[in-house]
Amino acid sequence: MKLKLIATIAILSSVVSANAQISKHRKYDWGWSYKLEMPETGMKCEFPEKPTITTLAYGYMTAASFKDELFIAAKLENPSPYDLQCKTDEFATEISKVHGLPIQNLKWDKIRTANGHLTASAESKGGWAKFHIDAIATEDVLTIFIYAHHGELSVPGHFFANSYSVNDIPEGDLQYATEAKQTMYAKSLEKDKGRSLVRLENTSVTLEWPATPVMEANRHGSEYILDQKGSHYATRVIESGPLMSYAFFHAFITQEQQKCGASYSLQMIADETETPVQFDRNKEVFFRKMTFKTEDKTHHRFYVAADNKIIVQELETSTEPTLAETRYLNTFEQSVRNKYDTRTLVLK
Repeated sequence: MKLKLIATIAILSSVVSANAQISKHRKYDWGWSYKLEMPETGMKCEFPEKPTITTLAYGYMTAASFKDELFIAAKLENPSPYDLQCKTDEFATEISKVHGLPIQNLKWDKIRTANGHLTASAESKGGWAKFHIDAIATEDVLTIFIYAHHGELSVPGHFFANSYSVNDIPEGDLQYATEAKQTMYAKSLEKDKGRSLVRLENTSVTLEWPATPVMEANRHGSEYILDQKGSHYATRVIESGPLMSYAFFHAFITQEQQKCGASYSLQMIADETETPVQFDRNKEVFFRKMTFKTEDKTHHRFYVAADNKIIVQELETSTEPTLAETRYLNTFEQSVRNKYDTRTLVLK
């Protein structure tokens, strides 16, 4: 069984040019180690043997073996940083099919934010080997580290596992809307005293505001904002691309909660997640409705993922919702459910 892993390395050894930089690094009892530097992110790691480089259609992969252990570092193009779990699953499936590595049924930890970037870890067992995977996402690059071992991890394996860190990447902040925004008043479909019906940009979702909101827009999405009588109304439309998934949706919300929790003490009151039953995966829609309290306000948030977008409705108020605020909440929910909802499955 151990020979299979060595044979895999032979398959991976088609050395071609890539951006990765490899140099002899340090001598240990077992021999020389080699340092991989990845200029796209500034990350580096230490292999116990000289790795080979294989180009991919969407990046490159370096791989080395030491005795019966396998070490892989891969750089992938990553236009959707919140989708790092699905991207890594796809990568593991591909190298499993192409190179015979038995990486399957990855068990993921929670996605976390570290040094301003998203990170996640997973474990897997395939045949005799144990696999550990770390995925680190910036806005442009997904970096994946994999090592496989039998039994306890060796000393060279520990050196590899401790040689890379998200702290090697300059601090970042994941923002879709990085370009300049255009600010204007939203276009009202109907307008009356204390009432303004607005259809969200590039959607068929319509909701009722107590006055005409201001709209800020760029090619990444749009945001509608209104502050009135001590309450804050906001609705955002974020263009997320065609690779929508529950992992993407969940990670997006988790990061928002982490940012909010860094500024306030959160008390969750209600949290409900739903996904409509859809047989076409490309048309999956996800809903999540949350209510939580901070120091002096109650926050209502409704997240909808559909049509390659994430739509977020927010209401922050220090009192019980007024009639106008209730209409704002209800018309949004009615509109998105009329458009996207079917028979639903509640995720526990």
